[in-house]
Amino acid sequence: MPPLKGEIKARIDKLAQRLAAHHYDAALIRHPLNIYYFSGTFVDGHLVITAKGKAYLLVFRVLSRAEEEACVEEVLSFRSLRKLSSFLRDLQVQSLALEEDRLPLKVYRNYQHLLCDFDLGDLSPLVRELRALKSPYERDCLRKAGLMLKEALEAFWPQVRPGLSELELAGLLEAELRRRGHPAYTRTYAFHQELAYGHLLSGPSGAFPSYLTTGQGGVGVPGFPQGPSFKLLEKNEPLLVDYAGWFEGYMVDQSRIFCVGELDPSLSTAFYKVKSLLEALEKKLYPGVSLGEIYAYAFAFAEEMGMAQELMAHGKEGVPFIGHGVGLEIDEWPPVAPNVHVPLQEGMVIALEPKLHFPGQGVIGLEDTFYITSSGPERLTVFPRQIISKSP
Repeated sequence: MPPLKGEIKARIDKLAQRLAAHHYDAALIRHPLNIYYFSGTFVDGHLVITAKGKAYLLVFRVLSRAEEEACVEEVLSFRSLRKLSSFLRDLQVQSLALEEDRLPLKVYRNYQHLLCDFDLGDLSPLVRELRALKSPYERDCLRKAGLMLKEALEAFWPQVRPGLSELELAGLLEAELRRRGHPAYTRTYAFHQELAYGHLLSGPSGAFPSYLTTGQGGVGVPGFPQGPSFKLLEKNEPLLVDYAGWFEGYMVDQSRIFCVGELDPSLSTAFYKVKSLLEALEKKLYPGVSLGEIYAYAFAFAEEMGMAQELMAHGKEGVPFIGHGVGLEIDEWPPVAPNVHVPLQEGMVIALEPKLHFPGQGVIGLEDTFYITSSGPERLTVFPRQIISKSP
């Protein structure tokens, strides 16, 4: 089911206000996910939203489904880009904002040529900031995504046994997620990030670096060098499960540590240190607190606990964040990263993922997703925050 009409209308109105404040007459939205956010349907086409709050869905394909699903008043068949300029002129549009962060250079240059009579600007920061603030409807979707992930993990864990490969284990978990409506796809904003459901990594494979900018890498398979591999699960080693729950397009991000047997005492100690760090960071999640401040606090805390060298040490370079926004994409604005002087706001959704890397042994880490309220964070990922273990 697409979002309710009232939800879509509120999003359009908020964007219209931002367009007017930045002296744009209209936005031209091309990216399918942003079209969905502002219309309730996925199409190959364009969505025009004016500073007066009018929305026009121009559909290349597929019209029949758009007519049924879209929560905007004007849904039109529009199969010729050459007519776009005249359509906008008929709306008295002169200044126009485009998604510079979403359009390949060749496509953007084509629009520059087609729309050379218009004053073009960047829509990206307006949409990014708007999508960062979740409505009650979006919060409820995220809550349900967290419950889906919890139920899937509860059904998965009894099936885990040593001797199964990471890929086989991933298949068992992913079957449980599929049964509950997960589409097997994790949307990302960042360039070159490719993910399926998530990462299931055992022992040393967890600390095996990859090009992916995540809290862990994994060996993967030829042609997809990250994530689960053919490595077999062994007794007494950490099994990191970093997966996304899903509901109506919205995702939560969660990491937990499992073990068949008993972890090495040094890794158990590391787990409780990282748990303390996550609990300390959670207490910082209040409106007005800078995300850069949270990042700095995380590493100061890690230094005190004697784990700064291992924290987010994904390869020699490490990764320059300890959390990120979550919503329709797994890595939305804003990042919890150095020099990000963005204050938390009520309605933001933030995932925090402190992870410690121990080459030759694995990754010990936790991740939870939080909804920011005026009275503090609501944890949306509700699976127990502990080492999940059982006898071999």
